[in-house]
Amino acid sequence: MTAATTPPIHVLRGILRHVKKTAPSATTAPTASTEASNATSQPTTEHQSLHQHIISQYKASASVSPERANVLRGIAYDYWMLKADLVERARLHEIDAGADTKLSPMELSKRAAARAGLQLPKMDD
Repeated sequence: MTAATTPPIHVLRGILRHVKKTAPSATTAPTASTEASNATSQPTTEHQSLHQHIISQYKASASVSPERANVLRGIAYDYWMLKADLVERARLHEIDAGADTKLSPMELSKRAAARAGLQLPKMDD
Protein backbone atom coordinates (compact mmCIF):
# COMPACT_ATOMS: atom_id res chain seq x y z
CA MET A 1 0.00 0.00 0.00
CA THR A 2 1.06 3.56 -0.53
CA ALA A 3 0.07 6.87 0.98
CA ALA A 4 -2.23 7.56 -1.97
CA THR A 5 -4.16 4.30 -1.65
CA THR A 6 -4.31 3.91 2.13
CA PRO A 7 -7.43 5.46 3.64
CA PRO A 8 -6.56 8.22 6.14
CA ILE A 9 -8.59 6.55 8.89
CA HIS A 10 -6.36 3.44 8.62
CA VAL A 11 -3.26 5.60 8.98
CA LEU A 12 -4.79 7.37 11.98
CA ARG A 13 -5.65 4.09 13.66
CA GLY A 14 -2.16 2.73 13.00
CA ILE A 15 -0.51 5.79 14.53
CA LEU A 16 -2.81 5.64 17.55
CA ARG A 17 -2.00 1.94 18.01
CA HIS A 18 1.72 2.75 18.10
CA VAL A 19 1.14 5.59 20.55
CA LYS A 20 -0.88 3.28 22.77
CA LYS A 21 1.79 0.55 22.67
CA THR A 22 4.56 2.99 23.59
CA ALA A 23 2.70 4.63 26.46
CA PRO A 24 5.13 5.45 29.28
CA SER A 25 3.32 3.18 31.73
CA ALA A 26 3.87 0.21 29.39
CA THR A 27 7.60 0.80 28.82
CA THR A 28 8.91 1.62 32.28
CA ALA A 29 10.15 -0.99 34.70
CA PRO A 30 7.58 -1.82 37.37
CA THR A 31 8.13 -0.08 40.67
CA ALA A 32 5.86 0.45 43.62
CA SER A 33 4.62 3.78 42.27
CA THR A 34 4.09 2.56 38.70
CA GLU A 35 2.35 -0.59 39.88
CA ALA A 36 -0.13 1.56 41.77
CA SER A 37 -0.70 3.74 38.72
CA ASN A 38 -0.96 0.70 36.41
CA ALA A 39 -3.56 -0.85 38.68
CA THR A 40 -5.96 1.94 37.75
CA SER A 41 -5.13 1.51 34.02
CA GLN A 42 -5.19 5.27 33.47
CA PRO A 43 -2.81 6.56 30.80
CA THR A 44 -0.58 9.45 31.77
CA THR A 45 -1.59 13.01 30.99
CA GLU A 46 1.31 13.25 28.53
CA HIS A 47 0.00 10.20 26.69
CA GLN A 48 -3.54 11.60 26.70
CA SER A 49 -2.35 14.95 25.36
CA LEU A 50 -0.41 13.25 22.55
CA HIS A 51 -3.47 11.17 21.71
CA GLN A 52 -5.68 14.29 21.68
CA HIS A 53 -3.13 16.17 19.56
CA ILE A 54 -3.14 13.42 16.94
CA ILE A 55 -6.95 13.37 16.88
CA SER A 56 -7.14 17.17 16.60
CA GLN A 57 -4.62 17.20 13.73
CA TYR A 58 -6.67 14.56 11.93
CA LYS A 59 -9.86 16.58 12.38
CA ALA A 60 -8.16 19.82 11.32
CA SER A 61 -6.95 18.20 8.11
CA ALA A 62 -10.56 17.70 7.00
CA SER A 63 -10.86 21.41 6.14
CA VAL A 64 -7.65 21.86 4.11
CA SER A 65 -7.26 21.99 0.35
CA PRO A 66 -6.96 18.68 -1.53
CA GLU A 67 -3.31 19.36 -2.39
CA ARG A 68 -2.45 20.05 1.25
CA ALA A 69 -4.49 17.00 2.30
CA ASN A 70 -2.37 14.81 0.02
CA VAL A 71 0.82 16.21 1.53
CA LEU A 72 -0.47 15.67 5.07
CA ARG A 73 -1.63 12.16 4.20
CA GLY A 74 1.84 11.38 2.85
CA ILE A 75 3.52 12.71 6.00
CA ALA A 76 1.19 10.72 8.25
CA TYR A 77 1.69 7.55 6.20
CA ASP A 78 5.48 7.96 6.23
CA TYR A 79 5.40 8.45 10.02
CA TRP A 80 3.23 5.36 10.44
CA MET A 81 5.58 3.23 8.32
CA LEU A 82 8.64 4.65 10.11
CA LYS A 83 7.18 3.74 13.51
CA ALA A 84 6.29 0.25 12.30
CA ASP A 85 9.79 -0.27 10.88
CA LEU A 86 11.44 0.98 14.07
CA VAL A 87 9.33 -1.38 16.18
CA GLU A 88 10.28 -4.28 13.92
CA ARG A 89 13.96 -3.29 14.03
CA ALA A 90 13.89 -3.14 17.83
CA ARG A 91 12.27 -6.59 17.93
CA LEU A 92 14.91 -8.05 15.61
CA HIS A 93 17.70 -6.36 17.55
CA GLU A 94 16.39 -7.88 20.77
CA ILE A 95 16.27 -11.32 19.20
CA ASP A 96 19.81 -11.00 17.83
CA ALA A 97 21.34 -9.33 20.89
CA GLY A 98 22.19 -12.53 22.74
CA ALA A 99 23.06 -14.71 19.77
CA ASP A 100 26.83 -14.51 20.26
CA THR A 101 26.58 -15.74 23.86
CA LYS A 102 23.97 -18.42 23.14
CA LEU A 103 25.36 -19.89 19.92
CA SER A 104 28.70 -21.49 19.10
CA PRO A 105 31.01 -19.78 16.58
CA MET A 106 30.26 -22.57 14.10
CA GLU A 107 26.50 -22.02 14.39
CA LEU A 108 26.98 -18.26 13.98
CA SER A 109 29.00 -18.92 10.81
CA LYS A 110 26.32 -21.24 9.44
CA ARG A 111 23.61 -18.67 10.06
CA ALA A 112 25.64 -15.85 8.52
CA ALA A 113 26.28 -18.00 5.44
CA ALA A 114 22.59 -18.88 5.20
CA ARG A 115 21.65 -15.18 5.28
CA ALA A 116 23.98 -14.66 2.32
CA GLY A 117 22.50 -17.65 0.49
CA LEU A 118 25.53 -19.87 0.99
CA GLN A 119 26.23 -23.15 2.73
CA LEU A 120 29.32 -23.96 4.73
CA PRO A 121 31.15 -27.14 3.76
CA LYS A 122 30.63 -30.17 6.01
CA MET A 123 33.24 -30.24 8.72
CA ASP A 124 34.27 -33.43 10.49
CA ASP A 125 34.41 -32.76 14.20
